[in-house]
Amino acid sequence: MSLRLARLLAALILSLALFLPGCFDYDLELVITPEGGGFFSATLQLPEGLASQFKAGPEEILAPEPQLIRKAAGPGVVDLVQAAAFGLLDQLKTQRVRFKLERIDMGLVGIGDDTYRLTGWLRSLEGDRPDRDQPLGTELDDRLPPGAAPRQAEDPAAAQAQELLAASLAGRYVGMTWVVPGKILKAWGINIAGQRVEPTVDAKAGRVQWRVPLALLANAKVRHTLIFRADFKGSVRFKAENVHKVESKWFEEPAPADKAPEGKDKDAKPGSASPAGAKP
Repeated sequence: MSLRLARLLAALILSLALFLPGCFDYDLELVITPEGGGFFSATLQLPEGLASQFKAGPEEILAPEPQLIRKAAGPGVVDLVQAAAFGLLDQLKTQRVRFKLERIDMGLVGIGDDTYRLTGWLRSLEGDRPDRDQPLGTELDDRLPPGAAPRQAEDPAAAQAQELLAASLAGRYVGMTWVVPGKILKAWGINIAGQRVEPTVDAKAGRVQWRVPLALLANAKVRHTLIFRADFKGSVRFKAENVHKVESKWFEEPAPADKAPEGKDKDAKPGSASPAGAKP
């Protein structure tokens, strides 16, 4: 393999860093309880020989303090699980995924259940890129889009690297699973570059799961946030009667070090004297 081809392949693999660190199955699960709390876990499945490189697990959950679980998933395969329970959804803070639960319809008082919408965003750590093949916001379209945007002429080496990457990711997935306190009314499929990924739904159990093939993401050059959505009828307790939605949080990049807060000298050192004539 030429040096140029090796570099192209490395760049393509890095472009998938969002969806699966290490290019192995990556599963996210969110459980919502009627009390408004729940449980969230991120599971990275990889060969046992590589598990030592991920001592902190998938490194997805920032708060509450996660538990780290390591368990055998088969001969020579290990599941590294990062899991946390939360009292309210807004206590959950993560690296790559965010959730919003909102009540979209009120049932009859004392008779019918309410209707809720749960939305999840799975984002790319490298941000949006101008060469993406699918416009933002089209993932949840009910109708299949006409197809991916026309591709520009591609270097033969880059095309070969793309084929190698897709082949190496065959049978690997990013999984998103939700369990909610109620009956699933509708779960949206996801359109990725002209192909549709449909969820598996157990309506009565309140369970929905999407499995997005990594090879599809590689071939589509998807580098934007994926959107998941499901509606369900049930009962969830919010903080107060006038609250109709609650959202989790995800990691925000810290402000650049060269930008000092307003009114402060970025070159000033802690404990240094104020400039002459300045008020303390």
